[in-house]
Parts: sequence; structure tokens; C-alpha cells
Amino acid sequence: MRIVASTLLVFAANAIVTASVAALAGGGPDKDPQMGKLLQEARHVLDSRNPTAAIPKCDAVINAFKEHYGNSKQKIFCARSSAESLGVLLKASVDKTNAIALSSTLSDAYFIKGYALQDLHRLAEAEATLQLALDLSPFNSQYLAEIGAIYALENNWTKAERAYREAEDNTPLSPEASRADELGRARRGLGYVLVELGKLDEAERKYKQCLAANPNDSKAKEELEYVREQKAKRKEP
Repeated sequence: MRIVASTLLVFAANAIVTASVAALAGGGPDKDPQMGKLLQEARHVLDSRNPTAAIPKCDAVINAFKEHYGNSKQKIFCARSSAESLGVLLKASVDKTNAIALSSTLSDAYFIKGYALQDLHRLAEAEATLQLALDLSPFNSQYLAEIGAIYALENNWTKAERAYREAEDNTPLSPEASRADELGRARRGLGYVLVELGKLDEAERKYKQCLAANPNDSKAKEELEYVREQKAKRKEP
């Protein structure tokens, strides 16, 4: 069963009743401010173009969670918002799985590590690591768009299109502060893939959607101009 934002209204009550929202006993790494500090440091060294230094910081967070939750009988999910929490707990309800929803700290550690691996051109490792982030947070639009970008680098256009469409579909669950940016990224990524697939009319519509939502989206403007140029060339005798 594929679950997207529109499905939540139908199943929300059942999900709340049948899935646990309580964290495991004890504070654990999810309540430890040191974990957030390590991720901030990882992001900083990434921004400083030092992806190699980001990886051990992410691994320290990942290992702390593994040590604390490794023997848990509950399925661990992560979420950035109450809407994402509801989504993952709905998934657990549908799968008849006993689950809890933590913050996004653990999944962000995998995400940042995957991003660092991508910067190091270790695409297979980056893809596998991002998949671990998505296993924890399957409705995270940011993660979906990032793995879509890796699929695009691998010229796997079918998987890239699917990932970007899911990223677009799930942006209503994103935190309000990042929702618009994540929607724009998903749509631009999808537009790029559609161009590569030769679906220029669809790509044009997608870039128009970007600009309707954000008229100052310079990347979408540039890509829309390129698409129109390609369409004009197709019409040339």
C-alpha cells in the first residue's frame, strides 16, 4: 500500500489508536543535545567542503542510537513534524507493526552521511545510506529528492522520476518552514528528469508550477527557457 499525504485523512484515527507514539523508556540519544551538536558540526564541515570529516560525526550519532535502541522490539521511525509522525505511524498500523516515532536526529545522521558520500563520488554507498534514512523516515521529501538526485547521476531515470514524484507528493507533510523549498526542489528535479526522458510538455508544466509558486525561482526560469528552446528545435523542418 502506497501512503501519501492525501491518505492520512482517511486513516488518521485508526493510526493513532493502533500505533504507539511514546518514546522508549529513558532519555536516550534522542534527548541528548550532544547528538544535535555533532550533526551541526557535520553540516559545518560539509559546507566547508570537507565531506570526509563529516562522516565520523554522523557515525557517532548512528552508533549511539544503535547501542540504545538495538534490542528494541519496536520498529523505529523518525519524523520532523507531527504530520510526518502520523504518516509513519499510519504505515506501522497498516503493516501491523508495533512502532515508535522519534525525532529526525537519527535519520538526519544517515542523510548527512549520504550527502557526504555523494560529494566524495561514492554513489553506491551514498544511495545505500540514504535508503537507510528513508527506511526510518519514508515520507521525508528532502530525503526522497536527494536519493532522486543520485538516481539521476546514475542515469536511472525511472527510479529518479518515481523518487521525485514521491518527494512532491509528500511535501504537505514537511515542516512549514521548509515546505516551499522542498516542493520547489522536488518539482525542479522532476522537470529535469522529464527533459532527459524527452517529455518536454510535462517538463514545461512542472517548471511553470515552480514559477507559479515562486516567481523568483531562477533555476526554474532557466530550465523553462531551455525546455522551450528544445521544443522549438523539434518543430524546425
